[in-house]
Amino acid sequence: MENIYVIGAGCMGRAILFGLRRTLGLAHLRVIETDSVQSEYLAVSGFHVKKSIDTIDYDDIVILAVPPDQFQKSVENNPALLTHCGPVISVMAGVTIDLLSKILRHARLVRSIPNTPSEVQEGMTLYYVCDETDAQLISISQSIFGSIGQCAQVADENQIDSATAFAGGGPALVAYFANALQIYAEHQGFDSEAARAMTIQLLYGTALLMRATGKTSMQLCREVQTPSGTTERAIQLLDSHNLNKSIFAALAAAAERSAELGRSLHERHDYDCGTARPDEGSSR
Repeated sequence: MENIYVIGAGCMGRAILFGLRRTLGLAHLRVIETDSVQSEYLAVSGFHVKKSIDTIDYDDIVILAVPPDQFQKSVENNPALLTHCGPVISVMAGVTIDLLSKILRHARLVRSIPNTPSEVQEGMTLYYVCDETDAQLISISQSIFGSIGQCAQVADENQIDSATAFAGGGPALVAYFANALQIYAEHQGFDSEAARAMTIQLLYGTALLMRATGKTSMQLCREVQTPSGTTERAIQLLDSHNLNKSIFAALAAAAERSAELGRSLHERHDYDCGTARPDEGSSR
């Protein structure tokens, strides 16, 4: 089996690493991380950790999980990337396929947005493959993302910006709402542990109900409400504050920020990709 190099062990990098560890084990996972605290934590957790890539085989897989503004620096710290023609999967918000190909100088590229529930194999990843005819690259993407949750391929790269807002940022929005539920429970006299447990069960149970029954979210919402009842009044209050409009605006703002990051990275890109590539037919 090919090795999988995960460059960057921030929140998303760790989520992917621990998700992959559950399904693939540790033998073929390689972590590239320069932060000493993160490196020590992952090493204690059993991962093979180094500060940079020494050597990499042709078919080894690279997952770029550094912050977008550190992409150029990560390439400088890992010059082996410039002679690697194998699959590269980016989870960096805003970094387009065009920019990836300009720097890495090949087309075996995937732009993706997973999310943090990947750590417990319940992630949702949307991904775009540079070459839709590359069946092996699609298979690799499905295998990796499938091991950390569910995944879906998009045909238009522009949808990745929307996916960044919806799938990538979605857990934060759900957690933000969960926090409001928990705060309410605590204000009503429940201790923080009980409030947290109830909030988690509310979210978990509702998600399972939606999945098991196939009902839409609004079907379930209407089923809880009774005419002139307590839940109906709560929903009416949320509607009066245009909650749906606020959520839509928040997601649209996040998607636009993803696009802004992409434009900014392109404008600031001045990396010299002068390193010659090996001939396509050469062995590695």
